[in-house]
Amino acid sequence: MEKDGTLPQKRRVNRKKAGMAEDAVSQEMRRKMIEESAYYRFQRRRQGNGGDHLEDWLQAEAEIDAMLNAD
Repeated sequence: MEKDGTLPQKRRVNRKKAGMAEDAVSQEMRRKMIEESAYYRFQRRRQGNGGDHLEDWLQAEAEIDAMLNAD
């Protein structure tokens, strides 16, 4: 209780200032997201010629990391 007899108000925590991600994603979930994105890149590329599965993965990884780090 506060001095005036009221209940204390809930404090809002600024997660960014506290060093906490608002929508934290585990490393396993991140890897699964990259895996799925790379798979779909492969599927689209398979319609054409050439390509590289490693390049699919690296592009997917960059895309997912950009999405997760966007503010």
